[in-house]
Amino acid sequence: MASRTVWHFAYGTNMNRAQMLSRVGNILEEHNAHLVNYELRFNKKVRGGTAGVNVQPASGKTVYGVLYKIEENSFRSLDRYEGVPEHYRRIEVRVKPEAGEPVTAQVYIASKIEKGLRPAAHYLQTILDGAGEHSFPESYIGEIKTAAGTA
Repeated sequence: MASRTVWHFAYGTNMNRAQMLSRVGNILEEHNAHLVNYELRFNKKVRGGTAGVNVQPASGKTVYGVLYKIEENSFRSLDRYEGVPEHYRRIEVRVKPEAGEPVTAQVYIASKIEKGLRPAAHYLQTILDGAGEHSFPESYIGEIKTAAGTA
């Protein structure tokens, strides 16, 4: 029996293909995509008091990311890595691939948020590397840096 596949929208460190592969084992398909009416925020407190990345509803804003088609059972390891349900929860959203019609995808959002946090330099760099790997516009890379408080 074939495994069921699902779409996952990655907007943080999982945009880095090598990291995503190490977490799910197999990527069946990938596309650059947009999550409309959300914005990127660094407001998820992580170990050491630094910020993890998050998305929050925000009218008129757009989050760039990578839409991965993965086997549904891959979420077991991804959920464990993301700390579901204590740190993040997984919800369904509509995501627009750069070429194609919108699809329903799973995305992680922070369970608890806090103001005034900044990401660790290496964590932010992994996100920026993923954005560069997928050739996101310089203007959006600037938005990531601004959200991180480094621009």
